[in-house]
Amino acid sequence: MTASLTSQSNVEPGAFPVLIEHEARYADLDPSRRIGRDALVRWFEDARVAVERETFGADLVARLQSRVRLLLAAVRVEVLAPLTVAGSYRIGIGVSNVGTTSFSYRYAVFAGDDLVATGESTSVHTDGEKPAPLTDEVRASLEPLRIDAPASARPERGEARLVRENYPFRWDARVRFTDLDTNRHVNNVALAAWYLDGLAELHADVLGYPVGGPLDGLSPSTLSVQYLDEVHYPGIYQLRVGVEEIGEDTVRYVCGLFDERRCIGLAEAEGFHHAPGEDGDPVRLAEALAPFRFAG
Repeated sequence: MTASLTSQSNVEPGAFPVLIEHEARYADLDPSRRIGRDALVRWFEDARVAVERETFGADLVARLQSRVRLLLAAVRVEVLAPLTVAGSYRIGIGVSNVGTTSFSYRYAVFAGDDLVATGESTSVHTDGEKPAPLTDEVRASLEPLRIDAPASARPERGEARLVRENYPFRWDARVRFTDLDTNRHVNNVALAAWYLDGLAELHADVLGYPVGGPLDGLSPSTLSVQYLDEVHYPGIYQLRVGVEEIGEDTVRYVCGLFDERRCIGLAEAEGFHHAPGEDGDPVRLAEALAPFRFAG
């Protein structure tokens, strides 16, 4: 029997087959003194790894890791309420879909019984070069974790998203050795942080590079990342940002990560285009962001 996860608004801890206690750390805080979006991506990774070690068993995990057989293809995080370093949280995790070569998790972060963040991810089984069918052993191990959840919306990825020049804002990212994981390429959490850095650079550029960085209220509440290819050390990569849509209160961004002209990653984010300034009066950036429209 699978647990039911019908809508975000009424999700409860009991909807998930696994709940993991998680203590927030001071290092998880961003400049707003709240848990950062990249920290939540890390929380989801920690939950995913813990569940797979328990579910698959040490032998299967060792075989998958030694052959680099499970790769993260996409991750999404959405913040619903402020997360602080005080207190403890529970992370709910369940398998929402099992395909031919991939499977997906859903996540929820609870403060007590209150839902404060959600997320999802997709992992792809490979033979080292291309997607490969999931083994019967992996499928059987995932079955007890299944939940009844709506199908995830597939992110749009038209040809225009793969063209570097369609994104008007550029930020160069240099790979640090500490960005690497055990597979010897840049970790998914570090890459997610690159997109957040790119958005912060755009906001700082529009604001005139204020001391201390851009306003906290401009940080995106949602971030979705697609990992199209591995990112290696050493290297300098171009992260491009464009504004896709400006609404009454919010702005939606699209981002691309490029190795010269080859697109190796995509992201989407959404947040407010206005926030309280230091004097308490709102700072509105809708007009200033308009010149950075995505050209696709």
